Amino acid sequence: MYMGDINRGAKKVRSGVEICEGDDNVSRLIKALQVQEGFSESEKEIANFFLENYRSIAAMSTRQLAQLTYTSVSTIVRFTKRMGFEGYTEFKIRFLTEMMEYANQSREDDSFTNKDTVRILMEKVACMERSAIKETHLHLEPVLVVRAVKEIIEADHVDFYATDDNVHIANLAAVNLSMADKGYTLPLSISQMYLTSSRENKKHIGFIISRTGENRMLIDVARNLRAHGSKFILITSTPDSTLGKLADVVLPVVTASKLEELWTRVFWIGSQYVIDVIFAALLSRKGFKAVGERERWLRSNFHY
Repeated sequence: MYMGDINRGAKKVRSGVEICEGDDNVSRLIKALQVQEGFSESEKEIANFFLENYRSIAAMSTRQLAQLTYTSVSTIVRFTKRMGFEGYTEFKIRFLTEMMEYANQSREDDSFTNKDTVRILMEKVACMERSAIKETHLHLEPVLVVRAVKEIIEADHVDFYATDDNVHIANLAAVNLSMADKGYTLPLSISQMYLTSSRENKKHIGFIISRTGENRMLIDVARNLRAHGSKFILITSTPDSTLGKLADVVLPVVTASKLEELWTRVFWIGSQYVIDVIFAALLSRKGFKAVGERERWLRSNFHY
């Protein structure tokens, strides 16, 4: 028996693979590691490590695992036996088999079909959005956020550049910056973008949003910024793109490749998370109280 009473629909704690509520494809072992009912702190640490690093533990010994989870070999062996296995090796083989089966199967099961009920669609969309935020969170290094915030604070003005559906992301970021007392420009036409990016003003910083990183107009804008000595921050799903190689700071957003028809929307969700993180970091330096007072003033004078 696996430790704990595993209920269908129980929510996960942390995972390297998104496991959604009511997912019948998840094995009892994986659910046990997710729910962590009755687990000690050391056992939670071991379970989380397995779930988040399942692709790299195949050749890992108990000694290596103990070092990485700040536990001991004996704790790991006791944990695997309490989960119903003879020892670490048997547990690892079963876990890896079931985890890989689930990971491969979930790529198909999360796709939208014309047979999906509204309830199923609600679950799939919720799972997709949680996954977009979680995967972006896992790939977004704190040092990149620190660098981006530093550049924004040191600049007098932020110039946003985006096209098509990404304009609303840029607008959201611009509104957030205005709440943090930072001036901004959001040129919408191509001619305005070229003119803005051609100004020689080192106290301005560019902020480009491009999912592919290969938008020809934005590449021209980026080269304009470079030619005139301006730095720029980039939000993108492809850090190795042309724009990624030109940017001073690249903030990666993970998209759900298994939902090709919704790539753009998934990018929006991850981008909004990145923008919210930057906004929170700015407020932590400016002071949340001042921004809160401004919000209260707006609510009392403008009914929106």
